This record gives sequence, structure tokens and C-alpha cells, in this order.
Amino acid sequence: MTTGSIRLGTYAGIPVRAHWSTVIVAVWFGALLSGDLGVVGGVFATVAFFASILAHEFGHAMVARRYGVNTQSIDLWALGGMARLDRESPSPRADGLIAVAGPAVSLLISVAAFGAAFALQSNVVIANVLLTVGLLNGLLAVFNMLPGAPLDGGRVLRAVRWARTGNKYRAMRDAGNAGRVLGWSMVVAGIVVMVNGQFGIVLMITGLFIALNARAEIMSSYVAEQLDGVKVRDLTFFGIAQAGTDMDADSMIDQRQRLGAAGAVAVVGDDGRLDGLVLEDQLWAVPSENRPVVMLTQLMVPFNSLAKASLDEDLSTVLPRLNPLRPVVTVWNDDKLLGIVHPKRLEERLKQAQRRAFPNTAGV
Repeated sequence: MTTGSIRLGTYAGIPVRAHWSTVIVAVWFGALLSGDLGVVGGVFATVAFFASILAHEFGHAMVARRYGVNTQSIDLWALGGMARLDRESPSPRADGLIAVAGPAVSLLISVAAFGAAFALQSNVVIANVLLTVGLLNGLLAVFNMLPGAPLDGGRVLRAVRWARTGNKYRAMRDAGNAGRVLGWSMVVAGIVVMVNGQFGIVLMITGLFIALNARAEIMSSYVAEQLDGVKVRDLTFFGIAQAGTDMDADSMIDQRQRLGAAGAVAVVGDDGRLDGLVLEDQLWAVPSENRPVVMLTQLMVPFNSLAKASLDEDLSTVLPRLNPLRPVVTVWNDDKLLGIVHPKRLEERLKQAQRRAFPNTAGV
């Protein structure tokens, strides 16, 4: 979702982004509400509802922070919001509380909106807008607590099963299976509604999203189980070459031996700090005639955009932090860069885990 997203700012240290699909849904949603609330009321209710979705996601993020789990970003998109946590929860209790925090915030907003509507019932327009915001947040809380991954209710189910069985991966599969049943049931319901001449496309698309994501969670649980016990240090290339901001791609290729087995170079800024990372394949991707004028600073990916880990972390806990456009794991000891896990090495290890998890499947 990073592609096509607009950054809305950073709040409580968490970047907030909105995907372009959010605008389309907001316009459609506002148009629907304007029929009952008027244009001004519809706009206000729409803005308030999307702000409520942000508050819902911040509920997850703030409780996660309490348990040492950071939030990489909060993203708004067509079907709601998503708080991208940088690791899995450390315990079933943390998992359950992080999951329930979002719906709890939505429920509080709903109660507050209904209470304000009652207090301001003399002003019909404002009261109706508040009633709408309260109703939407109430529905958001209830819907998200449905027991199936990837919904919050599915996370709660996972936490309960994890606590009872002691097996996190089995708990993920239980929640995923519940999500598949829920999702496909919603798809069928949406089709039935459409056959009866009513608008059921949103229900069908939402159900399909839930079903497919639930299946992905089941698959990832098998792979993660095969990675259990694998540490970041097991895949780390130690010792990363460094170069200044005046280094161009052509000169770096001439000094290829400096890149070593890691095939990477860290760019050191004029202030002496490490600014970003350039992989060897990026150097070769530059047309030969352009390499003398293309600087490493133009190719580098900032370190704050790459997954960061320590040597003794479990590899499976680092995977949620990966930048999908550049799946490199940078390995640190405090502020010192020790090495990297190269994307090719990581890909090979993941494929090995997939083959073990699905021995009778050619590819997953």
C-alpha cells in the first residue's frame, strides 16, 4: 500500500498515510450520507468517520507500544485502516489486548457520539450527524470483532487459542480457518443480495478480502513455523562497505571487491551518519553510459525505510518489518551497522521453508 499513498503526517511518532482509493470511497460515502444529512452534514460525518478509523488504528498502536511492539505506519485505504506493527505480539495476553484496543476505541466514540446527540437534540442537524457517526462507529466495532482473521475478532480468537494450546502457529491457523468461513459466507450473502436486486457488491468484496487474507495467514503460519528457531545472525553477511556522498555508480563498480559477499555499500552522509544502503544489483541496473553521473545518493534506500533487527532476533519476527520494494534486513548493535541479510539469501531461506511446509506443492 505504500505505492499510491500520500503521507498525512506523523503523530505520536507514527507515520500516517492515505491510499488514493480512500478518496474514491470518501466521495462515494459522503454522497450517500449527503442524501439524509445535507452536503455539509455529509461532509462532516464522512470526515469524522475516517478520523474515527484513524483513532481505531491508534488504539491498536498505543497498546502495542506498551508491550514493546512499534508501529511502522498507519495506512488508510478503500476498506478501512491498517496499523502495520513491526513484530508479532510477545504473548497471548498482549496479542488479545492489542487486537481488542481498536474496537474498544470505536465503541467509546460511538457512546460519546450518541451521548452528544442526546445532549444536542434541540439542534436536529447536528444531532443527526452525531447519531450517524455513533452508529457507524458502533457498526465498525461490532464488525471488527467478528471471530475470523484478519479482523480484530480473529486476532482475539488467535490469542485465546494461543493461550489454550501454547502453539502460536496452530492458533494462527484456527483464526485463519474461521476467517475463511466468515469471508466466503459474506461473499455468498453479497451475491444473494445482488440477485435480489439490491446493492451487495461491497459485502461481496469485503468478504473476498477477508477470505483471501485468512488463507494467506494460514499459509504464512506454516512457513513461519518452519522458520522457528532461525536467528537473524544465521543469515547475516557481516562487514558492510562504506562510501561518501561523492561516490558515483561507475566508480563503485570499479571497486567491486569492496562490496564483499554482502554485495552492498552504506552511504555515509556529510555529517558522518549512515544515510542509506545501495545493493550491487542497483549499480548494475544503471545503464553503463549513465553510471559516471549517477551518484550513490540517488540510488540509496534510506535506512529508516529498511527493516532493522538485532543479531539474536528470531527471523520470523522480523518479516513483518520488511519493505516489500526492497526486502533487506539491516542488522545493528545499538547504532552500529553490523551487516545485512541480503534479499536473495532471505528469499532462498523462505523458499526452503515453503518447500518444507508444502512438500507436495511446486510453488506457493
